[in-house]
Amino acid sequence: MYLLIDIGNTRIKWQYRDEEKIILSNSILVESFMDIDLSEIKSLKKVVVSNVNHSVVMDKLKENLSRFDCPMIEVNSESNSDLINDYTDSTSLGVDRWLTALGAWKTYGEDLIVINAGTAITVDLIQKDKKNYAHFRGGMILPGIAISLGILNNSTNLINTEIGNSVYPSLNTKDAVTTGILMSIQGAVNLVCKKLPSNLPILLTGGDADLIYEQSEEDWKSRIKLESNLIFDGLMYYL
Repeated sequence: MYLLIDIGNTRIKWQYRDEEKIILSNSILVESFMDIDLSEIKSLKKVVVSNVNHSVVMDKLKENLSRFDCPMIEVNSESNSDLINDYTDSTSLGVDRWLTALGAWKTYGEDLIVINAGTAITVDLIQKDKKNYAHFRGGMILPGIAISLGILNNSTNLINTEIGNSVYPSLNTKDAVTTGILMSIQGAVNLVCKKLPSNLPILLTGGDADLIYEQSEEDWKSRIKLESNLIFDGLMYYL
C-alpha cells in the first residue's frame, strides 16, 4: 500500500491506495497540520510527498509516519524519462506545477495546456519536440480567486464582499467583483490560446476549478476538460 501526500499552500490532501485504486482519501487545512490524523493507515510500502509549504509541516508529517519502516520520497521538479523540465532553474519550479504537468502528460500523452486553479493560478504548456520528447515549456502565474478577492477587500474602502455570479454588466458589487476576477482569468488564458494551435486540449484542475468552469462562457467552457487528480497522477509516477 502507498500513501500519496500533497502539501499545498492552503490544504494538505492525501490518498492511501494501491497501484489500481484509492482506499482512503482526505484533506485538512494547512493551518491545522498539527491535527493531521493518519491513524487509519495500518501498513505502508512507500510514502510520496509533494510539499510547497514550510518544512515544519513536513517534519510533523515525518513524525506521524515514523512508525512505518518504509521509504519516504519528497518529490522535486527535476526532469525524468517521461517529461523534460525546460525551466531555466528547475529547482525554482514549484513541485505542484511539475506534478500537475507530469500527471497531465501521463494521462493524455499529447500537447496541451494545463491550468491549476489553486491559491495561485498557473497556466502551463506541455509540448513535444521534433524528436517526440515531451517538454514542460513553462507558463504563467496569476493570483488565485481568493487572493484577488482579498486584495480588493483589503485595499478599497467601499468593497467588502464575497464571490457572487459572473455576469456582464453586473448590477451589484459582489457580481461585479466576481465578473472581473473570472473574466480576467479567462482573458489571460484566451491570450495564451491565441499564440498556440487551436486544437490543444485545456485541462483545468485545482480547488477552484469547478467554480471557474461553472461560471465560464460557453465557447470557452467547450474547450475545457476538468481533471481532479492530476497532482496525484503525477505522484503515482514515483511509486
